[in-house]
Amino acid sequence: MNRIHIARDRQSLGQFSPEEVAEGLASGEFLPTDLAWREPMESWKPLSEFTDLPPATRLLVPPTLPQEPVEPEVQVEPAWERRKHLGTFSALVESVRQVLATPVATFKAMKREGGLSTPLSFYLIVSTLTTWAAMAYQLTVIMMNPEAMLGPLAKSLNTASLIGIQILSMALAPMLLALVAYCAAGIFHLVFQLLGSSGQRFEVTFRAYCYAVAPASVFRLIPICGDFLFFIAALVLLIFSFREALRVDGTRATIGVMLPSLLCCGFIWAVGALTAGAVAQGVLK
Repeated sequence: MNRIHIARDRQSLGQFSPEEVAEGLASGEFLPTDLAWREPMESWKPLSEFTDLPPATRLLVPPTLPQEPVEPEVQVEPAWERRKHLGTFSALVESVRQVLATPVATFKAMKREGGLSTPLSFYLIVSTLTTWAAMAYQLTVIMMNPEAMLGPLAKSLNTASLIGIQILSMALAPMLLALVAYCAAGIFHLVFQLLGSSGQRFEVTFRAYCYAVAPASVFRLIPICGDFLFFIAALVLLIFSFREALRVDGTRATIGVMLPSLLCCGFIWAVGALTAGAVAQGVLK
């Protein structure tokens, strides 16, 4: 059979066999309105009038291979756990906001493993900055009225001594805060083990402690009443954090936080009172 000449818009598309034309019409390569001619035709006519073309052989194209399902990324909290992607400062601010604004959701999604260094670094950065601010407030008040704040000690300490003590205290603050974090988390962990916290690891307790106490310390930035607000906020956030992280009910979470906190406060108050009394007696002598 003669080859078929095909043209479109007065431009020749070439010569094709009847089989190629049929396949072209089926695939859309050729249009029914394209003009075609072959011997012994006297004039061109549309392809739609070629009724003797062979049936097109349709090639079966396999469907697209199914892609491997992508599991959604687990959004661990607080944001400090994702600081490499968010940036240190953004992750720091966002973590504080998350804990203060949505503590239940944050601690429920808290990462329960990965080491102690990540929560400790967050705790030390936030707590050290707020502790330094509280120390600065305290030094300002002492220098304004040393007798009212220090009592008999005011006579033995001049301005240079006060500033020197303040600088030394600020330098030691990070180490003391780290020591407090480990000791406090250890005490809470022991208490919750006695209360039956399903054998949770110390790492979980430590993480819950660091991510609760550090944001609460932001209240120390408030002059005068900051330390009191910090204490109350820390208790509340610790109850939320231990309840969600250690998987205990609200009653046990409250008892596990309040009992050691009140005992520690009483012990610190007693030691402070005895120390102040001994120093005062030494100065008076």
